[in-house]
Amino acid sequence: MAQLHAESKQPDHSLSATLRSLSRNTGTLLVSNAGSALLSFVLSVLIGRVLGKDGLGIYSASLAWVFPLSLIADFGISTLMTREVARDRSLEPDYMRLATVSRVWLGGGLMLILILAAPLLTSDSHVIDGLRISAPLILITPLFGNYTAIFRARQQMWPIPWLNLGMLVIQVALTFAVFAAGGSVIIALIVNTLTSAGQLIAAWYVWQRWFTTTEGQSNNIALQLRAILVQAWPFAVAGILAAIQARLAPIMLEKLTNTASVGYYAASSRFVEAGRTIPNALFGALFPMLAMLVSQPAEMKRTFQKVMLGLGAFGAVAAIGTTLFAPLILRLTYGADFGGASSTLQAVMWGLLPSLLRAGLTLYWYAQKREQLVNWVIVIMLVVQIGLSIWLVPSQQAYGAALAVLVSETVGFALLLIPLRWVGNGDQT
Repeated sequence: MAQLHAESKQPDHSLSATLRSLSRNTGTLLVSNAGSALLSFVLSVLIGRVLGKDGLGIYSASLAWVFPLSLIADFGISTLMTREVARDRSLEPDYMRLATVSRVWLGGGLMLILILAAPLLTSDSHVIDGLRISAPLILITPLFGNYTAIFRARQQMWPIPWLNLGMLVIQVALTFAVFAAGGSVIIALIVNTLTSAGQLIAAWYVWQRWFTTTEGQSNNIALQLRAILVQAWPFAVAGILAAIQARLAPIMLEKLTNTASVGYYAASSRFVEAGRTIPNALFGALFPMLAMLVSQPAEMKRTFQKVMLGLGAFGAVAAIGTTLFAPLILRLTYGADFGGASSTLQAVMWGLLPSLLRAGLTLYWYAQKREQLVNWVIVIMLVVQIGLSIWLVPSQQAYGAALAVLVSETVGFALLLIPLRWVGNGDQT
């Protein structure tokens, strides 16, 4: 980090304008993320209270396979779109058209594969049904990502809160009605899929109404489908690796323990998601800004330095607070049935600190077109997490899975931090 401190500390009007824009966009996304985290938390508590840890475990296990596949279907194109359209808006129509075609083919194929292969992934009949019901999300999620990528690239964040919060309010209300009528976790998964489809339709309408442009729709050979897939390939690899990393803990728990342990980990993870509310809003606004600031390295470094200091302070406060009050937090939210998850909650919240710092460094290297560096680091993290999970999960169960994540995140942060010393010497390749 030494190079990040080497810049002048004199006031900089350009930096002030950059930070104001970043703060404004972060605030808009914070409304979306905070509301989404709260409503997702309410949904998780609702399922846990009504159906217990086994019901929450089935719900989480069903989605644990769906979301990694949706990231594969995305193929890294959303990230590529955000970076490239932020630099050159005339590319937007071509990227949107070609991205949609790639999602339909890749996402549709993966959806059919999951429906057919569900019995091979688990022996639990309820999870098999859940996987098949949730399979359309593999197509829906990346298609929705087309629109949010454009909104972020244009730094017009206002549709995102409306779309996310509107969908979740409807989903929570319908799930409550389902449970009040005696419905099962399978019906709750149906509601999840249908409300996500409605969110996609609403995003398409917003884009058509306020964002569609004919600029740049002349023939552009450089952006044929094959070319865009080649450009997106490093991000696709990153997405696959990140998806495996994000879902590895619940999958390992399901394979090596039972659905109750998955439920403990899922309950604890909800607090991590809540802790990410502010940072994720920042990340959504930060990435397109860093992409535009690459041509101004001094301002980029100063902006990034302030972001990293803020992330470190935020993560430390969240971890310490949760360590002190974990039993009380779980008792007041999920109830006595989840009292055994206190140590798991403490461990996952300490894992949040290096995870946030690693995420900030990831965006920095993405803006510098160093996707391959990030990919190699995630590979090493996966090796560390898998090895520790095989060792710890059979005996420590959910707590062991949380410890494995904590160690792997710390390793990832350290590995991404090391190359920063060369950036100041002109190595940005």
